[in-house]
Amino acid sequence: MSARTLSTRVVETGAARLEIEGAELRVVGGPDRGLRIALGTDSLRIGTAPDCELVVRDPTVSTRHAEIAVTRRGYLIRDLHSKNGVIVGRVPVERAYLVDGMRIELGETVIAVHATGATHSVALSAPGRFGEMSVYSLRMRAVAAELERLARTDTTILIEGETGTGKEVAARAVHAASPRAAGPYVVLDCGALPHGLLAGELFGHERGAFTGADQARAGFFEQAEGGTLFLDEIGEMPLELQPVLLRALESRTTRRLGGQRELSHDVRLLAATNRNLAEEVKAGRFRQDLFFRLAVARVKIPALRDRPEDIPVLAGLFAAEVGFSIPPELLSALEAHPWPGNVRELRNAIHSASAGAARPFAAVDRGRPEPPGFRDGERIRSLPEARHLAMDEFERGYVEAVLAAAGGIVARAADLAGVSRQMLTRLVGKHRLRIRDRLPGEPDDD
Repeated sequence: MSARTLSTRVVETGAARLEIEGAELRVVGGPDRGLRIALGTDSLRIGTAPDCELVVRDPTVSTRHAEIAVTRRGYLIRDLHSKNGVIVGRVPVERAYLVDGMRIELGETVIAVHATGATHSVALSAPGRFGEMSVYSLRMRAVAAELERLARTDTTILIEGETGTGKEVAARAVHAASPRAAGPYVVLDCGALPHGLLAGELFGHERGAFTGADQARAGFFEQAEGGTLFLDEIGEMPLELQPVLLRALESRTTRRLGGQRELSHDVRLLAATNRNLAEEVKAGRFRQDLFFRLAVARVKIPALRDRPEDIPVLAGLFAAEVGFSIPPELLSALEAHPWPGNVRELRNAIHSASAGAARPFAAVDRGRPEPPGFRDGERIRSLPEARHLAMDEFERGYVEAVLAAAGGIVARAADLAGVSRQMLTRLVGKHRLRIRDRLPGEPDDD
């Protein structure tokens, strides 16, 4: 095996760029033998969870087992607190730089690293600021360069990333750098409003459209005329409202609730989500056509733990906001913390420390049990995401139990559960459970 590390090189002269040696992962052992995936600038997670970039079916692999990211020294793989660890050359490692020919063991799955011979070049922005975004790490410089490029167009952008990474800050920066900067910038948080009020806020309403509508109100599309409309947490939009939004985007017109007149709009749309909308589409919780319409361009804001070189810079900026000097021992602790709440958590920690808090970012008390699905590795899931996961787990457990009580016969299980046989059959298929149609010699009771 060659010991040559797969290289990255930062070129700062002229148009700054990151040059990356092309590589791919090949699954050479385990249930998914033959699977391949190319490495790029974005982080790549390996695990059994459907939102991983490399999904394997190996039960000895954790839900989110390991992650590979680009650094100044090359591709770095790190263990995400997996149950069976990351093994390189029979040695368990917390993190390791990838070399051409390396074999990585994750449970029963074996992955080989291969250089492709190609070189990829990624544009980098200048270190410093893009709008209110702090841009210092390679990951953030690449993100800022892409946002700067897109800002000059009217392209719809879907901004993805965990809670607290700064998706709204990125959206504001795009608007400020765009030809629409002099126009309005309007924000609608789709997760903050009751579903019944969302349509009225988005499209407006006429006087008398519903009880309490004592005067007409302009919708957010109207308010954003000539500027930018930012739909935050678009993944929370109710399914029944999604086709109406899609029509508004396609036709560039809206109609107020209770109104008859079509209103034309000149609005640039940005959207953000902490969910994996592609997986939401597969689960039937988000419309595929709306997803494609929103994801004309997709930009992912990296988690703070994936750009640790930004931590001291951001901490210094937040400390300056409150006139606080960070002691060296606190800075060391900040750099070692995993930051499940990302940049928002870091800012709150600095402000708490400036106010004299003894433990400004104390970890969750492990003596208090966390609900199932509360965490995804170090990340705390959003409430809607955790709720969906908990409901799926409960549903699967319930169907398994009722089938067991019915001897595996769907018709009997449906009677016990108080639902139709068709509904229980759909649930069995959804969770890939084994069933029996009926007992030997038993007539079909359909």
